[in-house]
Amino acid sequence: MYTPTLRQLEYLVAISETGQFSAAARRCGVSQPALSRQVREVEEGLGVVCFERRRSGTLVTPGGAVVLSHARRVLAESRALSQAAEALGDPLRGRFRLGAIPTIAPYLLPPLLPRIRAALPELELVLIEAKSEELRASLLAGELDAALVALPYPGDGLAEASLVCEPFALAAPEGHPLDVDAPAQIDDALSHPLLLLSQGHCLRDHIIEACQVKDAAAVQATSIVTLMLMVQSGLGATLVPASALHAMQGVKLRAFEAPAPSREIGLWWRPGAARQVAIDRIAALIPPLAEALPPPPPMPGPAPRLKARG
Repeated sequence: MYTPTLRQLEYLVAISETGQFSAAARRCGVSQPALSRQVREVEEGLGVVCFERRRSGTLVTPGGAVVLSHARRVLAESRALSQAAEALGDPLRGRFRLGAIPTIAPYLLPPLLPRIRAALPELELVLIEAKSEELRASLLAGELDAALVALPYPGDGLAEASLVCEPFALAAPEGHPLDVDAPAQIDDALSHPLLLLSQGHCLRDHIIEACQVKDAAAVQATSIVTLMLMVQSGLGATLVPASALHAMQGVKLRAFEAPAPSREIGLWWRPGAARQVAIDRIAALIPPLAEALPPPPPMPGPAPRLKARG
């Protein structure tokens, strides 16, 4: 029975993700002829053609999709084996790959990272910023150890802990009908179309769910910074999470009357993860950030601040 090597499986995955043999070879640090030979050996050994070769790139065949599904699982288990062996020596040492979504990373990572370094000096942090769906896939594939995400969001078998409740504030351009000197109510947010991040960002979904939004302006902003530039330019109003408020300028901010719309911030990880001790230590460092963030700008209503869960 033919059994591909781990390196050969890495080649297959690289081709499927880059769409080109040449790009996969560069990614894997080998020559294209060497990579092509190894792929042909796998295809001949398994009796399955994994890729359609075209001038414009490669396509994964139906049989190749089955092979790749197994390849990814084998590689994930191989990484888990290496991580488990490393953790047996000291779970608080070595590389720790932490993901974060784009609406959290710029605001919570700067105060969090010095605390992680101080509490876990032997941990080598590798940071990855990506959308929730991408972080989930990376965790399930063993490519991340934990991810800082906004909840609720389907984890598909991942373990999760909700650590901080983060309220939203209403942001409107100067001169907008929502530019009034009074606390906001959810009905205010619903009285005009809201600017929201593009599809695929969980912040969009959380705002829609929290306020039952039915009328949202069509914009293609992919970050809170871009969204706020649109608000400043007078395109409309939006909701801003509390952790980002200190960076907001040139807009009218209004706090919501209780109960304010909010989202949860927490961690994802794989159940039974080899780095569980490190994950628990990092999780314990996140709730105190509620008091460490810069205060929000003055605004009508109770100042929105992160609140530790429990």
